Amino acid sequence: MPAPPLPTPLLPTPPLAAPLLALDDLRVTFATRQGPVEALRGVTLAVAPGETLGLVGESGSGKSVTAFAAARLLDRAGRIAGGRIRFRGGDVTRLSAADLRAAHGAAIGMIFQNPRAALNPIRTVGRQLADVLRAGGLSGAAARRRALESLEAVRIRDAVRRLDAYPHELSGGMCQRVMIALALAGAPALLIADEPTTGLDVTTQKTVMDLVARLIAERGMAMILITHDLGLAAQYCGRIAVMEAGRLVEEGAPDALFAAPRHPYTRRLVAASPTPTSTLDALVPEAPRAVPLAPRPRPAPGTPPLLEVQGLGKRFAGAVAVEDVSFSLREGESLGLVGESGSGKSTTSRMICRLLDASAGEILFEGGSIGGIPARDFHRSPHRRAIQIVFQDPTDSLNPRFSAFESIAHPLRRLTDLRGAALHGRVVESAERAGLGLGLLERFPHQLSGGQKARVGIARAIAVRPRLLVLDEPTAALDVSVQAGVLRLLDDLRRQDGLAFLFVSHDLNVVRMMCERTIVLQGGRVVEAGPSAELFRAPRTAYTRELLAAIPHFRPGVPREAVAGAGSVA
Repeated sequence: MPAPPLPTPLLPTPPLAAPLLALDDLRVTFATRQGPVEALRGVTLAVAPGETLGLVGESGSGKSVTAFAAARLLDRAGRIAGGRIRFRGGDVTRLSAADLRAAHGAAIGMIFQNPRAALNPIRTVGRQLADVLRAGGLSGAAARRRALESLEAVRIRDAVRRLDAYPHELSGGMCQRVMIALALAGAPALLIADEPTTGLDVTTQKTVMDLVARLIAERGMAMILITHDLGLAAQYCGRIAVMEAGRLVEEGAPDALFAAPRHPYTRRLVAASPTPTSTLDALVPEAPRAVPLAPRPRPAPGTPPLLEVQGLGKRFAGAVAVEDVSFSLREGESLGLVGESGSGKSTTSRMICRLLDASAGEILFEGGSIGGIPARDFHRSPHRRAIQIVFQDPTDSLNPRFSAFESIAHPLRRLTDLRGAALHGRVVESAERAGLGLGLLERFPHQLSGGQKARVGIARAIAVRPRLLVLDEPTAALDVSVQAGVLRLLDDLRRQDGLAFLFVSHDLNVVRMMCERTIVLQGGRVVEAGPSAELFRAPRTAYTRELLAAIPHFRPGVPREAVAGAGSVA
């Protein structure tokens, strides 16, 4: 029998009992080659039984370090330099290694940020769950039965078959559910969810978070939700703590905190978070544009499309990934491509970039057919230079052995005749246009922040002066303030160069700001298309309405109940 629908948002009861977890003046340092670095600087906070606390802030603010310190999971370089961690009244900072092993799972469960990286790739899901349950004293057969019950509890379809599946055989959303099952298998009193929905589309995100919230409520557990998504925190947390540079700077109920933030850092976070009414300039009000604001380029009436896609299709081992997709894109125009994971967005963009061969249909660029050129040979085509892509993960898309300079120079060496001083000048020019400091050009990817790596990827794409830029989730892994700066940078480049954008994203608020038109994909097919303003205001299909309603966001000054009831459509 299906579970009753969960009210959205879930409003946990305010803390009334003694704290389940209490941090008192917690200080953590990490040993580096340059000496010790302070990661936490006197953090004091508490979580009561049954409470859901949100920890928000940018990367490097100390959110994850706070959680890992509380669970005593710091790596060897990390050290608790001062303060106390009390769990159920006992001082966790003084537990032995054996006591810590007993505490993990039975007292504190953890959902890690990247489920595919956290799961063991060479052990089946069932064995990984059984490992946790055996540590709690269950026998082999009993552990397998309980493992099956754990998968069924997180609503995994065909749970019996999934027990013997490996992580690579599961979707991202399903891997996240397995992580939840692992975290809850030992019936912990406290669940720590560290960015549990990063990289998930909005409907999968809502499904996962509703599931976690329901299980938390049913089991009377407490939860710490770590996120840089203020809308997610506002929707699922009864109290929010804001962290900056290892310090707790503000704390309170989400309605009051977001409606009238007291600390300048909180105000910047709120301003940088996209909402259904945001503008690009409003996201970064303190930073003027580098160049005077020029109007977005508009193609003259009758101008032929720069890109035309006709009946595009793709099958993998007989399974349909994309079917009968058609659209056109004019010079200087930005077209959004949205939908859930598995809807065909990235497959479509990769066929257009000629990184994948199509199974059916035609791709025309500047009036000529490029769909018939095999993907393996497209690097020899003169169109390779005109069509560039910015990938979703800035870390995985950069060669770890290349400095930032070499990453930007690589396509110039392959696709242009520039050499010597001319090549060096183009790299410097591209870095400056992408907002990348010239002092960073000699650094390698591991020496750069997420935002800096994203700018290297953009500089690399624009260095060859393309006409079409395919942006595949270019800001999905970035903090809201870094995202705001990158989005405005992209908009500036488009205005200056007349670039056309194919903008692939599951963040519909970002697409609304960046794109004149939007295409909605479901199951590899186009279900709705039209001007972005009209589509977002009055979506025609139930699927588009579902996508919009699933966006977690806050409206300062508006009660969360009203936001949840209206959805993003309002």
